[in-house]
Amino acid sequence: MPNPQVRPPQPRPGATRTPRPAPGAPGPDGPGTGRPDAAQRDALRSVRRFGLLLLVAMALGLLTLPWPWPLLSGVLCLAALALGIVALVKVRTARIRGAMTTVLAVGLVVAAVMGMATLSQAVLWREYGAYTECAQAAITEQGRDACTSRLERSLDDRLRQMQQVVERQAS
Repeated sequence: MPNPQVRPPQPRPGATRTPRPAPGAPGPDGPGTGRPDAAQRDALRSVRRFGLLLLVAMALGLLTLPWPWPLLSGVLCLAALALGIVALVKVRTARIRGAMTTVLAVGLVVAAVMGMATLSQAVLWREYGAYTECAQAAITEQGRDACTSRLERSLDDRLRQMQQVVERQAS
């Protein structure tokens, strides 16, 4: 309950009181007042490009496309990774505050993991190519299961071969 004996301060006659905006809050023209300068606009543009490229790469990764097309997702992830690093540097130099840095870091991790997973298929090109042909020719569920088990066997054989090569080179 307010004290009835204390009066609130009265403004001086003729003076108008304009509240100062908090740092980074919208306000009149000037730095840090909510209107982004050229460096901030450039940084935000880079962030949008990174996000769009990563979304396209993720969408392509989810689609079941014929064989060499899934590799495009990995290439786009690598491009998004490079663009994300550039965007992160621009965001830091433009001193954009908030969760932008954290969101970019999470996006970079997603791009790196998805890019490595997708591009690992490039090493196993023959096996995945044979699986795609088999799966396209399979009519029944049993045929698809047979293709999957054949892929698993061929991947095991190929990884064993690669492990032996690495062990020979280490010796």
